[in-house]
Amino acid sequence: MNAISKDHINTSLIKGNCINDDRMDAIINNNDKDAINNNDMYPNLCFTNDITNEQILYNGKQDNMNVVDPDYSINNDINNMPDCISKNEENNSYTSKNTISSELNLEKSEELSDDISIVYSYVVNDSKRQMNSNNELISINIAIDEDNKYVLRKKINKLPFFRYGHFLCLTKNGYILAIGGTDGRKKYALIEKYCQEKKKWKQINLMHFSRSNFCGICTGDNNLYVLGGEGNQHILKSVEYYDSKINSWRSLPPLNCVRHSASAIIFHNTIFIIGGKDGIGNYGKVHKSVEMLNLNEKNMKWKMCKSLKQARLALVAIVFDNKIYAIGGSTGVKNLKSVEIYDFKRNEWTDGPSLNFARSNFVAFPWKNHLVVYGGINNTNGEFLNCAEILKEKTNRWMLLNEILEN
Repeated sequence: MNAISKDHINTSLIKGNCINDDRMDAIINNNDKDAINNNDMYPNLCFTNDITNEQILYNGKQDNMNVVDPDYSINNDINNMPDCISKNEENNSYTSKNTISSELNLEKSEELSDDISIVYSYVVNDSKRQMNSNNELISINIAIDEDNKYVLRKKINKLPFFRYGHFLCLTKNGYILAIGGTDGRKKYALIEKYCQEKKKWKQINLMHFSRSNFCGICTGDNNLYVLGGEGNQHILKSVEYYDSKINSWRSLPPLNCVRHSASAIIFHNTIFIIGGKDGIGNYGKVHKSVEMLNLNEKNMKWKMCKSLKQARLALVAIVFDNKIYAIGGSTGVKNLKSVEIYDFKRNEWTDGPSLNFARSNFVAFPWKNHLVVYGGINNTNGEFLNCAEILKEKTNRWMLLNEILEN
């Protein structure tokens, strides 16, 4: 999932300086106007603070963003994360899966100053049990009606795309990037850009490795991170990132565990990857494990963190209220409605409020001081779960949103 508002600002992510010596030359010409450039990439989610009218940048599903103090470092231990985060840090960190600390009073019929736009990809089975890739650009507006109920209005634009298991990302100028994925026969390393006016895709770059069902992260300094996934022959533990300054992909240290269908976030310049699976189909195990990589360290290495209570894949991880929320997903047999919350200070996962509907492969984003989930797949019949839920801080429970589809 990936989302962005109509207006944007640039925000920088402090990047670690330890990079694999194996380098890859730029595949595309820096003079190519269709190349990914330093002003083109934007994070997964962005919307406007109603009070200050300053932009707050976030990232979504498989994905996330972060702005930090360059002097901050996590010293080999997740316990060294700060107990509390400054107002500016809260407003500039969103992990798939973040925290909205602005004290906003919700009035009746109050709406966002700008719609939230989401690019969302999911796969459903047709009547012949063939998998069909659905790719959508969705404009979302949330309001409170006269009965004090939440209303979600959405407008959906279909995107022509045949692959699945890929990562979608929005750009500043209205383009959409599709990265990797599979057509059911082989995996791809392609990066393609979509022009909405021409309704065409154009190849602009390549990753080191072909992969599908990987974690994708898009950051405020225009870099991309991809982690794990399914390769043509094996499940992957490789990690690479796109450096927008030199227009090239570079390698980062590999994960400790191979995994696909996990969820990854960036928080305080540290990447976390959560859950996933190490095998295909009925083979392999679903992970409880969590790994972290501190991008500030000179000798970067993935470290194991406190494991989830419930193994899960196809989940959404997001930082909200200074904690990591691991929401929904699947055990590999059935979808989950359970939610786990990681407290940095206590270094433990606790049970959070359960969703109304079990769901996997969905999206989540913050709205003011609330958290919203949308979409997902119903594992009983493989159909799309066309409903949204909102988590209210005060009641600490999920409520269904009334939805209105606009043509």
